[in-house]
Order: sequence, then structure tokens, then C-alpha cells
Amino acid sequence: MTSNPGRLPPTDQRVAAQEALRKAAVAYYKAIEGPTRQFQEALLAASGSPVDVPGSEKKSLVTLRQMVEITKQADPSGEGFTLYTIRKVVSELAGKSAEE
Repeated sequence: MTSNPGRLPPTDQRVAAQEALRKAAVAYYKAIEGPTRQFQEALLAASGSPVDVPGSEKKSLVTLRQMVEITKQADPSGEGFTLYTIRKVVSELAGKSAEE
């Protein structure tokens, strides 16, 4: 039985491509770690209640819809975060800060 040489890439090329991707991924995630944390902290703060304002415990400083619009404006592609994504991120962050 003959093997089809077009089916599998040469091992040395595959290994080199995997290593290049691994290095690029590590650099990428290190580069976005700080800005991601800063962005998440800003989302959590914006979703928090105003301080020392009676009756505002269930209100946020910035509405979710405003957060969606702000992320759309900041995103070069114009997509930004959806309402669902912002709720999910804020919920997860609020859960983490409650655990700490």
C-alpha cells in the first residue's frame, strides 16, 4: 500500500509551525493579560452601584446598553461586546470578587 504524500505534512514543517504558533500564542496572551484585567475591572466598576446614593443598590453607574455602545465605539471592527457578553463577564467577575 502506498501512502499519499499530500495527506500529512512533513514532520519537520509541522513541528516548526506548531512551535511558532506556541511562541506567538504565549506572547499574545502575555501582551493582553494586563489590558484584559484593566478592562474587566472597568466593566465591574461601571456595573457597580453608586456610592452613598440612597435607593440605588440595584442601579449601575453605567447602563448595560451604554456599556455595549462604548465597547462598539472602541472596537475597530465596530462589533464590541453584546449585552449577553457584558452580563456574563460582570457576573463571573462579581462571583470571583465575592469569593476573595
